[in-house]
Amino acid sequence: MELAQLFGSRVRAQALQTLAVTSRPLTAYRVSKAIEAQPIQVLTIFKNLEPLVERVRDGWVLRDDHLRRFLVGGLREQDRARRAEKDELLARLGLRESFEQGRKRVR
Repeated sequence: MELAQLFGSRVRAQALQTLAVTSRPLTAYRVSKAIEAQPIQVLTIFKNLEPLVERVRDGWVLRDDHLRRFLVGGLREQDRARRAEKDELLARLGLRESFEQGRKRVR
């Protein structure tokens, strides 16, 4: 299932993912620029998701650790799938996989 369907919108899903992968508070404006959304839309989403998302001095943070692990796990799975696809294309072209060239895989 797509995260946009699960969370009700693309912006809500991507805003939560953005907060999940960062260790520092982010402003709604910064999140909106990262996901190409309107700042007021992201701010409204964050306010509606309290207490899962909490406003602190420097911005917004995701407080629910279970949700954070779920979102980060989904991003890791997407990265693995993309990496496998890229490695397959490189192999078809007779080139070495990225792992062999020194780039580490996400675990």
